[in-house]
Order: sequence, then C-alpha cells, then structure tokens
Amino acid sequence: MTEGNGHAIDPAGEARRALQAAVAAHGTQALSNAVIVDEICRDRLGGLPGEAILIGSAARSDVPALLRERIGREGTYGAIQSVAATLAQAHALDLAASLWVVREFARALGFVASGGTQPTAREMGSGSGAGSGAGGLTDQGDAMAPGGAAPPGGSAGGGPVGGGPPGGGPVAGLTPGRPPGRWAPSRNVLGIAAAIALVAVYLGVAAAAHVSPFPAKTVASSTSQGQGQSSVGNPSPVGSPDPAPDPDPDPDPDPTPPSPFDTLLNMIPSSVQGTSNNCSNNGTAFGATAVADCTGLQGLAATAIIYYLFSDTGALSNGFSAFLTKSDFPASAQSCTTNSQFSAFITNCRDTYTSTSPATSGFVAEYVDKDNDPVIVSTDSRQLVMAVLIGTNDANLLAYWQPLQWINS
Repeated sequence: MTEGNGHAIDPAGEARRALQAAVAAHGTQALSNAVIVDEICRDRLGGLPGEAILIGSAARSDVPALLRERIGREGTYGAIQSVAATLAQAHALDLAASLWVVREFARALGFVASGGTQPTAREMGSGSGAGSGAGGLTDQGDAMAPGGAAPPGGSAGGGPVGGGPPGGGPVAGLTPGRPPGRWAPSRNVLGIAAAIALVAVYLGVAAAAHVSPFPAKTVASSTSQGQGQSSVGNPSPVGSPDPAPDPDPDPDPDPTPPSPFDTLLNMIPSSVQGTSNNCSNNGTAFGATAVADCTGLQGLAATAIIYYLFSDTGALSNGFSAFLTKSDFPASAQSCTTNSQFSAFITNCRDTYTSTSPATSGFVAEYVDKDNDPVIVSTDSRQLVMAVLIGTNDANLLAYWQPLQWINS
C-alpha cells in the first residue's frame, strides 16, 4: 500500500512481522501498550521511521479496543475503515496510511487472515496514454496501459512511417532534385519513428484481441450516422486508460470471522492464559455467547477466573443478575464501597464501579462461596465481558481486581 504521496508502506513486510512478534512475545495486549510497541519499533524498524510512527500512533489510540468495540456492529472491514478514519483525524495522518496500520493491527489480533500480496507504489508516466490510480495507489500485478499514440501520418496497422507509399516510393517532404543527403531524415529520427509505429501496431492488435490494456467489453454498439464508424456506449478517446481501480484494493481473501470463544480469548490477559493454555472452552451459560474457564493460575491472587462474553449490554446485565441468583446471592445486599471507594472486601455486597484507566464501567459483587473462598463478580461494559474471580485471601483478591488486571485494556 502507498500513502497519498506515493510512498510505499512496509514494502518488505518488516512492520507486519514486528507486530506479529510483539503479540507472540507479550500477547495481544502488547498492541495497546505504547511502551512495548515503541521498544519493538526501535529494535526492528529503525529503517522504517514512518511505519514506526503509524504503529505508535495506533497503540496510543488503543486501536485494538476500538476494533473490538466496533466489529460486533460494523463487521470486520467496516470496523477497519471506521477506526482508520478515527485514527487519521486524531493524529492528522494520511487516511491510506491509517487504513494500512489498522488493517495490520487487525491481522495481528486475528481479526483478518494472514497472507496476501504486499501492495507497492507505481509511478505513472506523464504521457497521454498512461493509466492513473487513485492517489498513486496500485497493487502488484496491476497492468498499466501503455502510453503514447501513433505519430501523425503513421499507420496503426503497420503502414510505412511518415505516410510514404509502400514499395520504396519517394518519402513525403523530400523535393525532387534536391540532394538526398541534405533532406533525408537521420537514422535516429527513422529509428524513433519506427518504434512509435510498432507501438501503434501493438495497440491495434491488442484492441482487436482484447488484451491489456483493452479488456473485452460486453456492451451494445451503435453506428455513428454520416461516418460509417461504430461507437460503444460513450467511448473514450483512443489510447485512454480504463477507469481508475478501487482506491484501496485489498488482496487479502475474505477471512473467516473469529469464533466467539476466540474473540473472548483475545480479551483475557496472557498472565491468566499462561504458557500452557489455562483457559478451556466451557460452552455457553447465563445468556453468554462464549465461556472460558481459566484454572490452575500461578502467581496470581485469583486461583481461577471464569469469563463470559455477551452480545450486548442488555444480555450482559441479565447474565450478571442470573449468575448471582444461581449463586444464592441475597436479594438485598449492601453497597461494596466506603466513601465511594472499594477499600475492603465486604461479604454479600453489590454495587457499580467506574474506571478511568482503562476507561470502562460495570457491576461488581463480592461474596464468599460454599468453600469459604472469596469471590468477586464484575462486568466490563466496554467489552461486554463478565468475570468471576475466585481466590483464597479476600484482601489480596480485591487488590488484584482494583487495577482491572483481570481483563485486557
């Protein structure tokens, strides 16, 4: 892909591989962390400062969160277009460049299938027959219409150069009786004229055979009155290019949308998933579209966390209430806060919370289960996720919950 100024973006795929390496090393949450992204760019993209700036801007705008928020209602490619426009406006970036970096983030997050050809920039000639792309944007493999036209008096069917008759007759423009050496065209002039004639011959044959740059057209023709020539619809002048291609051709095939469980996994921190895949698919429950049961957690205040993904805010609220009812939570419960702060674990409390970093809000409840283990149930309204955190020490569990370490920001 190229920017509007014709600059080829990531021609060798180094930036794409850098994003994939960041996810492989730190999990998908790395793409929302400007510190990690900047370090990856310094290490791997020293020769691509423009791409590094785009990737850093995308991380600072939390493009992963924007994509997750919009894919459900706009679809994958609609969300990519929408987030790219938001990113371009927020950082005064070229729209084509913003579209590239958002698509690469979506690819690294698993929303877009890997693969596809790498777009490249192609410079257009200034001749009258040169094709033009939208903003200089073109993909590998695109055919360019050859430019130029037959010289005055030339023949598109291979006739003599300069309009002279066949069979070696006098060449037009020479006066009988004048010395040939004084008036005859130079070898260079004849060579150039012959080359132009060959181009004209090629254009004539290409038009008849429907090869590039003259694809076959299935439209009705009508005969021009008075000239005996046929015209096709609203014909273009001879040698003019086909209409400009899609300004943003996408070589990637339509990807298979990720399953709800895969979408939910992208929201679970790598510290919870662990290196041995602690999270298993547990079907659906309480109206959720996916459930991930993460057990055997090491080094965390929570010994297990169960995640539920919902389709909308109404289903999320109903699922939260249904879970508490199933858990024999009392119908009347006190507030979980003291002076609007979650300063201590309060058994059988229910409340709402608001966080500025990350920016989200939701419901929260605290209780002790039948094994006397502390439990915190909370929702993330931004990503439509409910999490049930189970621990052994109530103070430590609350301290782990408070900075929202249980969900990717």
